Amino acid sequence: MSLLNKLAFLFSLYSWFSVAVAVPSFDGVAFWNHDVGSLTYGMGSLEALGPNNNYENGHFVPRFLSLVGSRGMPGNVTVTNTKEPPLFYVHGSQLWHYHNSTTILPVNVRNSTVTSHLPLQLVVGNERDGVKSGSWRWQGTQLVYEQWKTTNSGVYYSCQDTNGLMGLFLFTKPAPTPQGCAIFTIHSFIRDS
Repeated sequence: MSLLNKLAFLFSLYSWFSVAVAVPSFDGVAFWNHDVGSLTYGMGSLEALGPNNNYENGHFVPRFLSLVGSRGMPGNVTVTNTKEPPLFYVHGSQLWHYHNSTTILPVNVRNSTVTSHLPLQLVVGNERDGVKSGSWRWQGTQLVYEQWKTTNSGVYYSCQDTNGLMGLFLFTKPAPTPQGCAIFTIHSFIRDS
């Protein structure tokens, strides 16, 4: 075999290998929805933990941040024991709700003192509105809301709003648990960091 033939053979082998490696593989496509967090850094379900709030009949029941009403639509953020919790992530100091690749909605913090004894409520909206001076961040696994130099210390309250719908509320100053409310901390245990 001449040198030219050997080079041609090696080039064709290299070309074939390059094409074979470049063709996408769809291994694990059945599990794609469970690994959607790889699409957006830090995306995942947010688990709500509270004293005596995660047990039913003596068994641990995980509770997650969820939405009142239809998924992918604006509404109150609440805590439920859904088997398929919605996805959330923090980007640019803003908490976002990921519905699908075309619907990503902001989680807004709204002043609710006009109609309630609870100061700030979490609501998913079509656009950013509500309190503009706050920001979201992670402290370890715990989700924390900051406003100026105050913070909620990662504490949230699940309560009925004035319309009778469940909602998630927070204070930026220490306060006792409001009557009829359940206290929670919110965590992401599947974030990359």
